Amino acid sequence: MTVPLRGPRGPELLRGAELLRMVEPDLALRPLLLLSDFDGTLSRIVMDPWGARVLPGARRALRRLAGIPGVRIALLSGRTVPDLASRARVGGAIYLGNHGIERAELPRRARAEALRVEHDPALDDYVEDAARLASEVPRLVPDGWLSVERKGPAVTFHFRAAPDVAAARARVLSAVEALDPRARLVRFPGRRAVELRPPGAAAKGDALRTMVDEVRPAVTWMLGDDASDAQAFVALRELREAGRTRGLAVAVHAHPEMPEDVAASADVALASPEETARFLAGVARRMRAEGQAGIVSTRAATSSAQVRARSSSPSSRGPSRPAT
Repeated sequence: MTVPLRGPRGPELLRGAELLRMVEPDLALRPLLLLSDFDGTLSRIVMDPWGARVLPGARRALRRLAGIPGVRIALLSGRTVPDLASRARVGGAIYLGNHGIERAELPRRARAEALRVEHDPALDDYVEDAARLASEVPRLVPDGWLSVERKGPAVTFHFRAAPDVAAARARVLSAVEALDPRARLVRFPGRRAVELRPPGAAAKGDALRTMVDEVRPAVTWMLGDDASDAQAFVALRELREAGRTRGLAVAVHAHPEMPEDVAASADVALASPEETARFLAGVARRMRAEGQAGIVSTRAATSSAQVRARSSSPSSRGPSRPAT
């Protein structure tokens, strides 16, 4: 595949059709591993984190791709697995929640509510700490723009709707420092959120490496838009340089400004979540068309072989005459 030239602010923004042409040489490779973030990649960024909805075109494409032999779909998000699966609802996909702390697989045509979630029991000691901060930080920051996302041993404080994002971040961090002065949980400031996670907890780069070890893909694609996705981009590029997989790190331009670490670590960039959906739809159409062509050619070859076999068999030439 050909990677376009990078501009001074990172990779050039592409439409889905342009990226599809770029990856066309890899479409026939198997296994193919596709990992994707959710917010800002498969859904638009909205002020209310609970209002995020998967783009219908992206969902349809992922469902089709999940049904193609040799293609593995993994949704890798900071959301919990139950939350992620209930929003995406893609059967046949692996769900990696809480940046990879949680994992579940949703069978095709199964209900997201029936998921059995696996997690690292070593992190259970931090569940109480996260729950306490989730309850007490809003008492110190009682503003309506603060949204709390409870995630077992982790917790995220969102302030997307704050009129002054920098001031909101400072107030949230000040409250966290007052309530957790010994830093039992590690701080991860985001664009419009502060996340607290156990020390040593899996991150998206770790989750991507685990999936590559498990699937052993010929080609790997990672799609994402934020700093946590940049960790996965770096991991993918390292695996690619080591010859473990072909791959492409695809940033998605979901914010007014692409984060510097995302721009620095991505190979290419899609112009919006809508272009992500168009790219995935194009991949699904192309793969299904090639699969049907392969089935037709296989059937034709089988039919031709059967005709040749029948024509060359003794019975096809009529009864043989007795020797005289």
